Amino acid sequence: MNLKSQIEGARGDAAGLERLYKQALVAGNEAAFKEAIGRCAGEHPENVLFSAWAYRLDVLPPPPLVVAPEGQTVNQSQSRRWWTAVATSVVLGVVYALFARDRPPIPIPGEADPLFWIGWGPLTALGILFYLVMVDRSERRIYRYAGLAVIPIAVYTAVTAWSRTDDIAILSALHLPFVAWAAIGTALTLGHPDPARQCYAYLVKSAETVLVGGIYFAAGAIFLGLTYGIFAVLGINLPQDVLQTVAAWGIGAIPVLALASVYDPMAAPVAQDWTTGLTRILRILTQLILPLALGVLVVYIFWFVPAYFWRPFQEREVLIVYNATILAILVLLTVVVSGPVDERSPRQDTILRYAVQALVGLILFLNVYALAAIASRTFNFGLTPNRYAVFGWNIVTLLMLAVVGIRQWRGRSDPWVYIFRESIARVSVLAVAWALWVLIGLPLSFD
Repeated sequence: MNLKSQIEGARGDAAGLERLYKQALVAGNEAAFKEAIGRCAGEHPENVLFSAWAYRLDVLPPPPLVVAPEGQTVNQSQSRRWWTAVATSVVLGVVYALFARDRPPIPIPGEADPLFWIGWGPLTALGILFYLVMVDRSERRIYRYAGLAVIPIAVYTAVTAWSRTDDIAILSALHLPFVAWAAIGTALTLGHPDPARQCYAYLVKSAETVLVGGIYFAAGAIFLGLTYGIFAVLGINLPQDVLQTVAAWGIGAIPVLALASVYDPMAAPVAQDWTTGLTRILRILTQLILPLALGVLVVYIFWFVPAYFWRPFQEREVLIVYNATILAILVLLTVVVSGPVDERSPRQDTILRYAVQALVGLILFLNVYALAAIASRTFNFGLTPNRYAVFGWNIVTLLMLAVVGIRQWRGRSDPWVYIFRESIARVSVLAVAWALWVLIGLPLSFD
């Protein structure tokens, strides 16, 4: 009998539930107990004992429902949430359209206006933080601090990279949105107990938000394409400037709407819904991709690497593919272990564990190989901003994978999923630290 079933069996036994909690603490399964309590409280809202435990462990948000004078139940917070999201999205869209001016709305220095490629990440972060402040007023101060951290970083980037179109500008354009995203995560994580679990939940919800945003953007692109086609059939050619302005507006409007679609601001990250919607689809999708990724890496490492060993040492493009693969696998590893643990059978859980461990081992080997290649290129051709940043990222991802693998190996007798999630959350701080250094330290190092 799994832990959730045991808790459900003690639905009317306060002493029995307390005993299960103490047993979970002794066994180091507090995270599993919290997750099971959260699911039981969600599935049995009429059970006061489950709700009390969920509030005690901070895995259930305060109920947003209030009773209107007529006796009807009105979800006022839900209404405020969507009105705020729509208004914030409209304003962001207008600002993005103004910042794009007559240039393409793509965050690439030299192609886009500096206002756009520098401002789009910080502005999105500020818009999201404003949305969170207006909907969840209980933690307004934390969100404000995060916003105050984003603004000086954006100003610093504007000062150091405004008129540049070189590698430093491109690296700034890549790292500034990542740092802004980390600021939002810091605000959401530090406002609740058990930051490691909150951080992992934020990582998974971020992936889901990106997926939803991609769906919205694809739908908008299809609508824009159809509109352009209809007018073209009628002999009316829409000006390119109009299309670029509409595209810029959509890029600004989508992020907050995507977040509002998948994230409940009134609940902690770990208390979000993990059983339905795109969260479940994303988890299933990554579980389907996992064996394919294993097969590709096995063929690649045991055939392509020996046959073409010196390719990444000589060709920059091959090394870029390697590093992109490493980052993609890290995202895959993060999402594939999400969701309720007890929805998998023991056999499925064991298979998933070995598959994840194998993938960590293979990508760790590829990371060492890529690190050797970038070290060789740096020694032979000199240190450039690109090599500086990539060299650091290879070291960071190597440390991240090593820590995750070692903790999994040492905790073989413990619940592996919770150890894996906590490890991923803790080592993600290394990635944020290096991104911040690249953004701030790189212009100083090469000027």
